[in-house]
Amino acid sequence: MDRHDLAYLHPAADLLFLDSSLPEPARQKVYQLLQQSVPMTICRQDNDDATQVKLAINCLVEGCKYRVACLVEADEIQLITRPLSLHTLLIERPQSFQDAAQHDFAKALITLNCEVYVYGSYAYEYLTQEAYVRATSDLDLVLYPQDMSRLADILQLIQNTQTLSAVRLDGEIKIHPDWHVSFNELLMIYPDAKQSIIGKGLQRVDMLKLEQLLEWNLEDADCTEA
Repeated sequence: MDRHDLAYLHPAADLLFLDSSLPEPARQKVYQLLQQSVPMTICRQDNDDATQVKLAINCLVEGCKYRVACLVEADEIQLITRPLSLHTLLIERPQSFQDAAQHDFAKALITLNCEVYVYGSYAYEYLTQEAYVRATSDLDLVLYPQDMSRLADILQLIQNTQTLSAVRLDGEIKIHPDWHVSFNELLMIYPDAKQSIIGKGLQRVDMLKLEQLLEWNLEDADCTEA
C-alpha cells in the first residue's frame, strides 16, 4: 500500500466521512461512485487504528468538485492497485492526450526504466467518465524509478517536457523506499544534496536532507514532524 494507490471497495462498504460539514449530495455522490466500482485513493494514514484505512476521492456535484476523505474498515477493501498507468491513458483516451510531448515523455520513461502513473483530474475523468479536466488542469503524475542511477536523466526529461508540453506536469517521484517528493521541488535543488526537501510518506510528512533520501540512510536524520 502506497500513497496514490487505488483501493477498490465492496459496493456496500460503510464509510466514515471525516468532514462533518460535507453536504449530503456529496455524500450521496461518493456512494454512487462506490456502486459504480470507482476506486478511492490511499492517502496519508494518520489514524493509529490499523484496522481502518484512510481514503479519499474527488467527486463532482452540480459543477463543484469536492475532495472527500473518509475512514473504512480494512476488510472492506477488495483490491489495492497502483494508480492508472500513463501509457494506458495515452492509448485509451487519445482525445485527452493530443500533445506529442506527452507521448514522447512516456516513451522516454520506458527507456529510463521508470514507471509512471496518473492521479488527479485526468485519472478521475477516465475512471468516472465525467468532465474533471479543465483547460488549466495539471497532469498529475507519480513516478517510480527502478534504477536510481538514472535519476538525473529522469529529472532532465521532466524539465524538457515541461518546456514543450502545453499541459503543466505536477506530482511526485519516489526516491526512497519510504518517501515521495515533489519532482518540481526536486528540480529546484538537485543535485545539491545538502538542500532540504519535503518528504511525503505513508504515515507522515517530514523535512529531510536530500542526501539522506538519496543514500537511503535516515538513522541520523534531523527530521521535523510536519
